[in-house]
Amino acid sequence: MSFSRYFTFFGFIALITSCSQKEASEKSTEDNPYFLTKIDSFEVENLTRVFIRDYSPEEGIYLGYSMVEDEILEISEEGEILKRVKKKGEGPGLYGNWNPIGISFGPNQERVVELPFRIVTYNSNYEVLQEQRIQSPLPIRTFGPMGRTEYFQNGDSTMYLVGPSNYLSAHYLIMNEEGRDTLKNFFQINIQTGEMKSVVPYREESPYKNTEGIYQELMTKSFLVDHITDELWLVHALSKEIEIYDLPLFNLSKTIPLNHEEFMSYSPVPIGTQGNDEGITPLRFLAGRNKQLIQLEPNLFLINYYKGISEAAYQTRIAEDATYTPTIDPKENSIIIILDGKQVGPELPSVPGSILFGLGDGKFLVQEPENPEIEEEKTRFSVYQLIKDS
Repeated sequence: MSFSRYFTFFGFIALITSCSQKEASEKSTEDNPYFLTKIDSFEVENLTRVFIRDYSPEEGIYLGYSMVEDEILEISEEGEILKRVKKKGEGPGLYGNWNPIGISFGPNQERVVELPFRIVTYNSNYEVLQEQRIQSPLPIRTFGPMGRTEYFQNGDSTMYLVGPSNYLSAHYLIMNEEGRDTLKNFFQINIQTGEMKSVVPYREESPYKNTEGIYQELMTKSFLVDHITDELWLVHALSKEIEIYDLPLFNLSKTIPLNHEEFMSYSPVPIGTQGNDEGITPLRFLAGRNKQLIQLEPNLFLINYYKGISEAAYQTRIAEDATYTPTIDPKENSIIIILDGKQVGPELPSVPGSILFGLGDGKFLVQEPENPEIEEEKTRFSVYQLIKDS
C-alpha cells in the first residue's frame, strides 16, 4: 500500500493502457551497480480513468476500477479489459452506493472490495463469499480505490487490514490529545467472524509522538504483507526506519534504518488546525516524506520518497507554473534500495508517474502522468525493472 496520493478528503484522481518498449532510465556506475530500466508499457482504453490496484501472478491479470462507470475491471498484462463487473447499487449481490477505497486479490483467487463501512470478498465469478461490516470512524467518498487491501492468514481465518488511515493521513482521526495517544495504525477484521480490533500502536520513538503538535497531511504510511515470511512491513511518512512485525501477533521483530540523502523537515501545527490554514502549506507541499514501500522479490524492496523543497524554491516554481506540484516532481523524488534487510548502494533517481506495487523478478508497475492538455480515453502504465550489473 502505498501513500502521498493526490486526493481531497472527499475524492481523488488516478490513471491506465498497450505498447511495448525498452528504455534505460538510469545507468549503473562504479558507486552503484543498480539501475532502473523501463521494460514494457501498456494502455487501457476506456471512456473514463482506470485505476490498477493489484496483480495476480497466478492468473496473470491486473485488478482495476473504472472511474465514473464504477466497474471492477480485470485487465490483461497487455492492457486489454477482460472483464467488467458492476457491483455498485442497491439490491442482492450489490455493495451499496459507496465507492471502494481499496481492492485486491485475496487468497484462493478471491476478489476483495473494501468500502468505507463494509468489506466483501467474491470468487472469480463475483459471487459473494464473505461480507462484514467495518466500524469506521471516518466516511470517505472517492472516485475509486486508493490502494490495495492487505491480508494475512491466522490458522483457518483470513485477516484484513482495513480503515481510512490506510489511505488518508491519520490526523483526520485525531480531534484531541487523547485521540493521538490512543491511535493505532490499523483496524484488523476477521472476514469469517467480523471480529474487529485496532492493532499496531505508534511507537514511542515515532516523530508523531515526540511533539505537542500534529503533522497534518504527513501521518500517512506505506505497508505490505510479505506472504513468504509472514511479516508486515511498515514505513511512516516521516520515519527514518522500516518497522517489521511478525504475523499474526504483530510482534515487532526488527527495524531497518533509513539514510535519506536529503529529507527536508517543517514544524508541526497545533491539534485542531483547520485544513485551510496557511501553516499547513509547508506540511502539505514542502516537507519530505516516504511515499511508497514496495516488494520487488523475496528480500528485495524499494522505498520511493519525496526529498522536500524550500519555501523560496516553491514560490519561484509556482510563479512560473501555477499547476506545479513538487511532491510529484520526479526530480524531487528518490529511490532507496533495501536488500537482505539493509539499505544498499547510493539512491537512484525516481521515475515519472506514480509507483504502484511490485510484480516480482525486480519489476514494478508505474502509472504514467496524464496529459493535462488532452482528455484521452485511455490510461497509460509502464513496467520498470531494477537490474544489477554483473
